[in-house]
Amino acid sequence: MRQAGVLAAAGIVALEKMTLRLREDHRRARRLAGSLRGNPRLSLASEDPPTNMVYARLADGVPQSAPEVAAQLKSLGVLVGVVGDREFRLVTHYWIDDAAVATVEAAFDEALG
Repeated sequence: MRQAGVLAAAGIVALEKMTLRLREDHRRARRLAGSLRGNPRLSLASEDPPTNMVYARLADGVPQSAPEVAAQLKSLGVLVGVVGDREFRLVTHYWIDDAAVATVEAAFDEALG
């Protein structure tokens, strides 16, 4: 590992600065989960996400697949992880603020009708 210092620097920043804002990420994840829970075309893996990750699944009556919905969301400016044919992973982090959470909520409403 020739550039171990670069990796170490990222780890130091993560431990010294980012741990202080984890509470914000977790709050936003709970807000996002609450909003998505209200969409009848989705179900959540956890009612109250324990971390900054929200896992959502398309309801049985939804004809689209997760990759198809993800493509629609991308056209609306929202990137989600596809973790199965009908499942998504959404992660709140440093670059996700309250306005971004609202954008995700609206994009899911539009993509799923």
